[in-house]
Amino acid sequence: MTAGTLTSVTASRLAEAGPQLLAPAGAPWKSVSETIVSLAPTPLDAQPSAYVRASWADRAHGTLASAGLSAVVAGDALYLRLRWAAAEPRLAITDNDTYADACAVLFPLNGKAAELSTMGDERSPVQAWHWRAGTALPFVITATGLGTVTRLPDHPVSVGAAWENGSWSVIFRRSLQEAGVPLSAGGSIPLGIAVWSGANNERAGLKAHTPAWLTLNLPK
Repeated sequence: MTAGTLTSVTASRLAEAGPQLLAPAGAPWKSVSETIVSLAPTPLDAQPSAYVRASWADRAHGTLASAGLSAVVAGDALYLRLRWAAAEPRLAITDNDTYADACAVLFPLNGKAAELSTMGDERSPVQAWHWRAGTALPFVITATGLGTVTRLPDHPVSVGAAWENGSWSVIFRRSLQEAGVPLSAGGSIPLGIAVWSGANNERAGLKAHTPAWLTLNLPK
């Protein structure tokens, strides 16, 4: 991973899109720069469940310190790749007390501003593209505050994911022209990241995340 700025990420422009861009180890990604993004635990006192606050009071969560972020615009689509270390991967949910590794990228639904720490509010919702190990398709959610997640029944986001040599690589793809979060060539949008460690039983609001918005710049 090559270190870059911690607060702003500029997507690379590739002339052509292709299936290799959804392959985490695909050849096009070898020429794309990667930014190391610092992560922090979500505040325990902000968890909406009293049971969760009590049961995790003496346990650490969100211990992943950083993740790598790469961005590409190819054809008419945005590709976002997240990479992070996972020495003990959880590849799927196999029982009631087993939690899979997961990640998400988060945006203000209006493309301009929303409160990240509360996952938006009624006036300024957020949207997240979410992937969980063991699932072939991602899901897309909206939220208007903590504990208000609504999953969309249909969405235009696709994903590619692989675990190799102790790390996860996950790629999200969405056309710039699709409905949802407004993405425009030459524009910028706030972006947040979240990662859940299944080995640490992390789920729901227990995760590592960016405590402040990053800025994602899209090329013309």
